[in-house]
Amino acid sequence: FSSYSISPLSNGPRSHLADDEEQEEQGGGSEEEWEQVGPRNKSSVTRQADFVQTPTTGIFGGHIRSVVYQQSSKESATLQPFFTLQLDIQSDKIRTVQDALESLVARESVQGYTTKTKQEVEISRRVTLEKLPPVLVLHLKRFVYEKTGGCQKLIKNIDYPVDLEISKELLSPGVKNKNFKCHRTYRLFAVVYHHGSSATGGHYTTDVFQIGLNGWLCIDDQTVKVVTQYQVVKPAAERTAYLLYYRPVDLL
Repeated sequence: FSSYSISPLSNGPRSHLADDEEQEEQGGGSEEEWEQVGPRNKSSVTRQADFVQTPTTGIFGGHIRSVVYQQSSKESATLQPFFTLQLDIQSDKIRTVQDALESLVARESVQGYTTKTKQEVEISRRVTLEKLPPVLVLHLKRFVYEKTGGCQKLIKNIDYPVDLEISKELLSPGVKNKNFKCHRTYRLFAVVYHHGSSATGGHYTTDVFQIGLNGWLCIDDQTVKVVTQYQVVKPAAERTAYLLYYRPVDLL
């Protein structure tokens, strides 16, 4: 991943606009750069960063497409790997995981970008899902930094379904047109909770679906007990969902 960025962004990877400028000054592009023609014969300059293939990346690894739009210029797209989708839940409008996913792929403006001639230009950016992993991990961003420098825990109820549908609107344009399922249905099989109201302390527990039992187990250190599905998805003041683990229904 690049160490350059325009400004901190709420979701997804950082922009690679600074990388573009550096490569132009050096007179060359990345070896992993190519021009891609998408729907309606619309082309974009595409780059790809990847991780080393291991059993872990084969299970948890997916790809997102981050596209930067600039007036009178070709789209600049970067394919980047992810192990977890980090979902910003700060907005009052976000009450469900689906809300957070839709916010993740919403087009957003990038302020304060200037060209080499110091002219400010309008830039926007959008993230979409390019490749879905066998196990999809959703990270609810509950620990947020304040302008004063402190870290606070965001305590709010976020509804999450047992069956999660990945709709076409979340997918990259090229992925939508491929001849395979454009709608993927994932099923919840584990939830990690954080107990406590502080970002500097607390306790973690996990609920896991046990196939042999055909039911849920709550794991709290050395204590393991049976719980119902209703208890798994029911909001509780003393605990807040932090990580959600989903796997495709067709692989169950």
